[in-house]
Amino acid sequence: MIVSGARLLASLPDVDGMESLRHAIATIPIPGAPPRLSHQGAAVGLALLDTALRLNHVRRLTERLTVVEHGSARRITEIDVGLKLLDEGQRQATAELPGLIGKEHGGTGTHQRALWVPLARLPRRDVSPVDVYDGAGHKLPRLTQHEASRLVASGLYRLLRGILAGDEHAQSAKQELNTFLYRVHEPRWLVQRALVTLLSERTHPDDEFHLESAEGTVPGYAKQCRDMALRVLDDYAHLLVEYTQLLDIAVREYLLVVALDESVDEYRLTYETPLQVNANVPRWAEQRQRVLASRRGYFVTYETTIPATLKSYHLVASTSPEAEIGRMYLSTDADRQLVAGLAADLESLAERQEAAAIEESGGSRHKILELQAQTVLRRLADLLRRRKWEAGQSGVALPAENLPACHVLAAAAITGDAVRTYSNELDNSLRRHPRFTVANLRAAAAELVDRQVGQDLVLVGTVSDNEARAYWRRAAADDASGEQVRVRAGLVLKDSTKSGPFNVMLYTLGVALVSFGLGWLLAGTPWPYGPGAREALTHIEDGQSVITMLLLVPGFLYTRLSLPPRRTVVGYLGTLPRALGQLSIAATAAFAATIATRSSAPVVQATLTIAVALPVLAALFLLAQHSWHEFTVPLARIGVPRWVGTPSRRGQLEPDVRFDSTGGADGAHPRRSARVDPQRRRSG
Repeated sequence: MIVSGARLLASLPDVDGMESLRHAIATIPIPGAPPRLSHQGAAVGLALLDTALRLNHVRRLTERLTVVEHGSARRITEIDVGLKLLDEGQRQATAELPGLIGKEHGGTGTHQRALWVPLARLPRRDVSPVDVYDGAGHKLPRLTQHEASRLVASGLYRLLRGILAGDEHAQSAKQELNTFLYRVHEPRWLVQRALVTLLSERTHPDDEFHLESAEGTVPGYAKQCRDMALRVLDDYAHLLVEYTQLLDIAVREYLLVVALDESVDEYRLTYETPLQVNANVPRWAEQRQRVLASRRGYFVTYETTIPATLKSYHLVASTSPEAEIGRMYLSTDADRQLVAGLAADLESLAERQEAAAIEESGGSRHKILELQAQTVLRRLADLLRRRKWEAGQSGVALPAENLPACHVLAAAAITGDAVRTYSNELDNSLRRHPRFTVANLRAAAAELVDRQVGQDLVLVGTVSDNEARAYWRRAAADDASGEQVRVRAGLVLKDSTKSGPFNVMLYTLGVALVSFGLGWLLAGTPWPYGPGAREALTHIEDGQSVITMLLLVPGFLYTRLSLPPRRTVVGYLGTLPRALGQLSIAATAAFAATIATRSSAPVVQATLTIAVALPVLAALFLLAQHSWHEFTVPLARIGVPRWVGTPSRRGQLEPDVRFDSTGGADGAHPRRSARVDPQRRRSG
């Protein structure tokens, strides 16, 4: 067995598969007998892992994201599966799976036609039971996490043994590797037990612990067996680089495998999975976000990963009828490898152009550099064309000022301009084009990275029925390598009723009118702040009635306001109007308290002023905010790629909530993936 696919990205820092395996070897008791791992189960486990890594049978993926309450969302995934896209090796390897797990799935007489198919890779951490339904709403049988993990553990052990057996030291009786593989059994049993324990248990070692040896003891046979297993992993780590990457995936994720009737070629399946929510923000920061959201809207970011082989992806975002989606965009990093390679090629061209003599003509070096220049600049021009088409489709601009060097180099490659030589002949060489300079090449390489040209854009322009849809399709020129594609979406939700702030504004004006009217009646003058009103305010005869009026009327009016629950998105957007309304009640309560305590006239006049002025200022503030009118957040502030439009000087907005489907802590790193070679998967 071998592992193929060397182009892999850095792994997530949360789980290291090889370190977890080493820790399990160091802490698990040495078994007295080999664990029950069959060759047949190993072939099935590797087949499931290979299919889950490639997911070439998934034709389309749709995610429906519903955001109604703050800090929570519901995600339903719909996938279109084509069983014809599975290769024959994947079909044969899973044919005997019902016999391995010791039960018949799919009902009497139908399990013989069942084909067990992985649908997704789900994070092990904080995963709830997942039920998969077909188009008719029937729940499909699926492998449990324990069953799938034991099969994968069997496959990974056979893969490890096959890799080590292929080394030249495995055939020499003097080498420790030969002893480990063929002569001493306990180290192999320990590795098998460690793999089964590591993958079948839901937890994994986050913090290592060491078991100290007692004083006066020497290493015994068990210690020698552990040390041998650990030394083999260390000494042959150079052979296990890609195996380590597969182990990382197996430890971090588990497979969602269901049984499908192989007589049906096409399926549309549905399942619901939880989302990771980044809600670890200080309370004061959350209150600040609530206040700011009253005007700019409720900003949501969502991140997920999709298979590299996936051709089509839909994201459907919806919210409650009281809210609406003001803006929505979708961006992927499907072109990250293309842009990284293109930037490196431009830097290399700049170095070679600087070192080569431009007068050299007709030589092999000149011809090689010319061909390289044409290839690189054509790729750059095509990438720039795609970004311009995406911008035009989304209704935004990609001005030349954002990518000046890329534009001039693309023009040099596309326009077909030539220069005249001293003999008045046309020279079509790109290397002699006036814009093909070392400075432009290096500037273009920097622009590709700094302006995030590796990220595409799908901008949703129209929203109907509190629902927005974004559709992404892989470009035909994209190279679908083994890495997963990272997807990022941003939504700005707003209050669709647009009446909440307006009602609160009317309420605050009513509270101010009540306070001013009582002050007028108590002072006997429309200006209750003069010296003549002090005597009347000092001797209020029926203070109890005044206090009752000040407390009951604003409170009654406040209960008549149709304010949404604080937990909902609309309630989150109405935090500022709600706070200003409550502040107006507090001002009238302070006025009532001075009357109840028979305070001096200046104190009563001061609280009366506050009870009138504060609600009026709140009403003016709400009027100035225009929260119930249309307000558009600039795209540059909600996380779109930096090549779009004009950069904002105010920086990006902090999301009110982040949703991440991968289980990562920050969601900043794409997951890596690898493939089991289907041609040699079952050898060894």
